[in-house]
Amino acid sequence: MMINDELSEREIALAAAYALQEKGIAVAQTATVLYVENDVLLRKEPGQPPVFVKQLVGRNPNLTEHLLQRKTFKIKNRF
Repeated sequence: MMINDELSEREIALAAAYALQEKGIAVAQTATVLYVENDVLLRKEPGQPPVFVKQLVGRNPNLTEHLLQRKTFKIKNRF
């Protein structure tokens, strides 16, 4: 895929993130949404405070940091 010289990948990613954020805010003002914050699943209804749904377990935050420090890694598919 060739990227136009006028737009870098970073600018495209930032524009996409901004668009998703704006759409998420608009939807949250008119409908019930689920979102994750600090490994907690929350439900937000318009005009109401967020409601705890579930604590997410099993995620290892150190794993992401460890993988980013390595230059190459293998992903094994287990069925």
